[in-house]
Amino acid sequence: MRRSTVADAVRAFQRLRSVNAGSLVGVALADRYRTSPPLKVDTLPPAQAAVLGASIKARTAGVTDGETPAYLVYSGDLPVAWCTVRATVVTPDLVLDGTPARHQRMAVQALSSLARWVLVALADARAGDEAAVVRSAMSQEGAVRIAPANDLTSSAAVLLDGDLTAARASIAKLLPAEAAAEVVVIDAHGFGRYGRDSHRLPLPVLCAMRRIASTHQLPLAAVGDWLAASGGVDADVPADDLPAIFTADFVGLFPHRSDYAEKHLVERGWATALERLGMPRRYIDLEALERDLFDNDVHAVATTVATGDQAVAVFRRPVLAWPETPTSTSAPARTAARASTKGRHP
Repeated sequence: MRRSTVADAVRAFQRLRSVNAGSLVGVALADRYRTSPPLKVDTLPPAQAAVLGASIKARTAGVTDGETPAYLVYSGDLPVAWCTVRATVVTPDLVLDGTPARHQRMAVQALSSLARWVLVALADARAGDEAAVVRSAMSQEGAVRIAPANDLTSSAAVLLDGDLTAARASIAKLLPAEAAAEVVVIDAHGFGRYGRDSHRLPLPVLCAMRRIASTHQLPLAAVGDWLAASGGVDADVPADDLPAIFTADFVGLFPHRSDYAEKHLVERGWATALERLGMPRRYIDLEALERDLFDNDVHAVATTVATGDQAVAVFRRPVLAWPETPTSTSAPARTAARASTKGRHP
């Protein structure tokens, strides 16, 4: 196996991929063959070593349960943490110090924050034949797959409402009462690049996106693409103020980028000035103006209109992403919208 850096190893842990960073090693049990040498577990306390060894052996034989390990992290020859097929993180009954303790902290943090596609794969494996039903429900725009924070592979799919209270009520009908209070969105469909690329998807933000799409008669994906471009896929997004921020940023829908440049030309009075001077419109390099506008002042998100035709949604270009400047960006209206969020992001 190719030698990796420690940073690479931590990212591999979050994806449950085998990795070798010298004394820090991650082993994905799904990658191992039946003929692979047995994994070393005898450095653990005897009782824990017996249980873990039996679980690994049963998995090799095709027998799994909630305690079956999916991934092991080693520091030297000591398993310092492992993750089960239910996404539960387990550590040995040992007091560690030095390098093993440091490796264990990194492993626990990474395994406690698995990539969403890993959680989906684990949830599908747990659901068995029912996974197809969930995947079918997830084909609708605005559908989300949710799981209790304390059992991330026990999932259900729901069509998300734009109203957060209504959304939570719908979720409560699908999950046990004690689990519905805190849920994690492990998958979402139709939320654009924000929905695809964000490590975690806060429910209040997703509901706000649905309200925005409905208010402005835009595809939900266009809102997600705007959000990803404006604040980054893992920004601390102020959900309560998101509709106002969107309205401040949104310029409008145009058939092409050149149509926005033409509108800009007219609004600035340049077209009228040329006409008064008797100068042909060709004296303005519209292509150069378009490039300059979209390089500096605005950005475009490809989308569709009600007729099914292609269009671009044009937005004012933010100066800085939200994590660095939660109350100050390019548009005055956005600044006002964000001012109330300082120090109280949801």
